[in-house]
Amino acid sequence: MITRRYTQRYIFALSLVAGLTIVGQVLVQQQLRNQTSDSYLVNYAGRQRYQSQQIAKDVLLLTNGASFKSNSAVQAELTTVLSRWERYHRELKSGHLTDLNVQLYNSKNIRKLFGQLDPHFQVISEHAHRLLTLTRQPDPSTEALQSSVREILAHEQDFLQIMDAIVRQYAHEAEVKIEQLRGIEHVLLAITLFVLLLEALLIFYPAVQILRQTIGQLTHSEQETRQVNEQLRQANESLQVTQKQLVQEITLRHEQRLNEQRIRLSSVVQGQEEERKRLSRELHDGIGQMLTGLKLLSENIRSANQLTEKDQSTFANLKTLLVRTIQETRHVSNNLMPPALSDFGLVSALRQLIEQQDRQSTASVSLQTSLTNERFGQPVEIGLYRIVQEAVNNAVKHASAAHIDVSLELRQDRLFLRITDDGCGLPAVPKSRTTHGLHNMRGRARLLDGTFRIMARAGTTRPGLAKLNGVYSGTRVLVSIPVTAHPSHNVATQPVASTEA
Repeated sequence: MITRRYTQRYIFALSLVAGLTIVGQVLVQQQLRNQTSDSYLVNYAGRQRYQSQQIAKDVLLLTNGASFKSNSAVQAELTTVLSRWERYHRELKSGHLTDLNVQLYNSKNIRKLFGQLDPHFQVISEHAHRLLTLTRQPDPSTEALQSSVREILAHEQDFLQIMDAIVRQYAHEAEVKIEQLRGIEHVLLAITLFVLLLEALLIFYPAVQILRQTIGQLTHSEQETRQVNEQLRQANESLQVTQKQLVQEITLRHEQRLNEQRIRLSSVVQGQEEERKRLSRELHDGIGQMLTGLKLLSENIRSANQLTEKDQSTFANLKTLLVRTIQETRHVSNNLMPPALSDFGLVSALRQLIEQQDRQSTASVSLQTSLTNERFGQPVEIGLYRIVQEAVNNAVKHASAAHIDVSLELRQDRLFLRITDDGCGLPAVPKSRTTHGLHNMRGRARLLDGTFRIMARAGTTRPGLAKLNGVYSGTRVLVSIPVTAHPSHNVATQPVASTEA
């Protein structure tokens, strides 16, 4: 509301000042035009004085010559000057200047002076024309010529005096107009200054006061805002410190729990490997040796041919069963802890595993690798071997895969393992054994600070998912393991201690 009121006042004051300025400019321009017209009048009046003197001079030249016929040039000049002098007189008297196309208005005093001037003008004009007429005659009358000259000269002085009065009157009236304009300008200046004073007192001063109060309020508000911002900043910093401490504490606890889980899982895995190694050794050194002894004893029985045909058949079945038991025992012992893994490394153990699976199952299993006899440490080799063993068993038993491809590559400081099959993929609702196997593979990869990914589509075969040697896969397992260094807290990276059976 206050803003609107002061805006209206300000617009009114500016409009008034602009109006006064425009009025003053209009008056000045009008007066300048009048002044120009007055200058034309003074100029015309001055010419009349000069032309009247020129007429008197030409008249004297015409009448003083011995032969009037030789003064034709003077006659022509007198005719021209006389015509122009008469025209200027009529135009000055009427106020219409044809040469400049200007219409002026003579004052009462000017008209009165022209009334006094007319008799002299008429006499001079009449006798000048008479003189021109006489000079054109062959034998003009000298008395008539002298009479016309005397009349012209007698009235010329009065004509000049009255014309001087007219010129002075024109100049006086022009000065009066200038004084009037000066007075009007003074009035307009006074009004303008008064309006500006009122504008300063009624608009600018109150506006400055309001602006000063507003600036003061804004400054005070800014100071309060700064104080509040400072308090908020301090509170925010405290909150950030507290939040950071809380995050650090939560992260530390989470890392501790993860480390504890990894340690427990690593201990479990290490215990499993220890137990498998012990069972493998007991099967190989204990039961395996005893079964081998039984096989040798059965072969040393010499009276087998003395048995009845039925007993001989039973004895042959016993020997066959004994041989198969020995082979199965060796197979189980090898699966628990293959000697090739610790003796020759990961690649040799994988080749042995794949050849064994290729012989014992209907699936075609192949290994693609550019590695030969490189060693990567016992934890890495055991972990990758178990992952391959679990993935191949799952593909054969649960996915009914016909083709299984295993790829092992070393790029920079990481081992990349890929197991691809063309089985039916993972079921929509995984079985507990399948889930347990995936969990074991993922856990072993994490224990080695690696990554584990499986890509599958339940119940379908996906041509184009992957193609290796012409084999399309329905399931793909991707494992990446670093082979440079491992965290010291990872128990799985420590060598597995040997345990005597």
